[in-house]
Amino acid sequence: MRVAFPYMGDIRLVLEPILRKLGAEVVVPPEPNRETVARGAQLAPETICLPFKVTLGNILQALELGADTLAYVSGSWSCRFGYYGRLQADICRELGYRFRLLELRRDRMKEIVQEILQLSDNSLLRATGRAWQAFRLGWFKATTLERAYELSRQVLPQAENRQECRRLLKTVIAEIATADKVRELKQIRDRLATRFARVRRNGRGSVLRVKLIGESYCTIEPFVNFDLINRLGEMGVWVEPFLTGPRWLGFHGFRLRKGEVRRAQRLAKSYWRYCVGGEDANSVGHLIMAARAGYDGVIHVHPFACMPSTVVQPALTAASRDYDIPFLSISVDEHTAEAGFLTRVEAFISLLERRKISGKGGAGYVSGAGQ
Repeated sequence: MRVAFPYMGDIRLVLEPILRKLGAEVVVPPEPNRETVARGAQLAPETICLPFKVTLGNILQALELGADTLAYVSGSWSCRFGYYGRLQADICRELGYRFRLLELRRDRMKEIVQEILQLSDNSLLRATGRAWQAFRLGWFKATTLERAYELSRQVLPQAENRQECRRLLKTVIAEIATADKVRELKQIRDRLATRFARVRRNGRGSVLRVKLIGESYCTIEPFVNFDLINRLGEMGVWVEPFLTGPRWLGFHGFRLRKGEVRRAQRLAKSYWRYCVGGEDANSVGHLIMAARAGYDGVIHVHPFACMPSTVVQPALTAASRDYDIPFLSISVDEHTAEAGFLTRVEAFISLLERRKISGKGGAGYVSGAGQ
């Protein structure tokens, strides 16, 4: 089995070793780029969202690299995301590609278990052992990655030399990617706080703190959001995304952090009674949570023509007004220019800075993380 899956941030660093340990050969397509988008946009339905186009271009590249199986998190819910895998598979088959579609969905657990058994020559004992090793390694990869990103987001805005911080994160990610033992990952994780604490600080006592919300793929994939988290970090802003790649895998795979999701949806009830799909209620709930936690502002990024993200705008506006927290909503598609996107973000940050100076902003972040 030569299995491939679409890019979504760094989830490949977790999924690739899990699949490899289970006995599959993994085909990793190139990171998304302009060519990826162009190929996907050429074949995709006209009004479908940017994540569909990017991932379609991505799996075409994987098939050309020899993948014979495509793995998708799939399902049947109100957001079109649950249908992406099946629709993209149909498009690729019409182009003449031959492959198997492996849908990762709760009502197909029996088929998934059978796939794992086949990878171990139908030996239950061997399959169980492999699965234990694979998911344990994946868990430590995900948690180590999550901790590294968390420290980087905190330290980058206050780093004297921000390239030093970005180089350190890149080095750590490379170490996590090559680590093949849980023991190695534990050693990396245990040293993370010390390594980031050594990054020299610029002496600023506090920085602006912004929450990133919106559609999952646009929040997680740096190619789509123009590496927004690091760009803002270099501007001296600490950004906390409501969702990261490892968290997305944990929730969709094992229903981790259910409590946080329920809390966000409970908070959203006053403004958004019925969930219509995607991250609509989550976005409202996390905006309110950000206001209560003293964040200075909220940035909402979503694909152009994404129904849930579009119709929830009035609720976000009302919650922003009632909780007195500014928010910026930006939609993206394949025509979005980086300069225009970042200009809007920079203008929003200027607004937050003026608001903070005038005493109308939140408490902000007080230095200390990672030291």
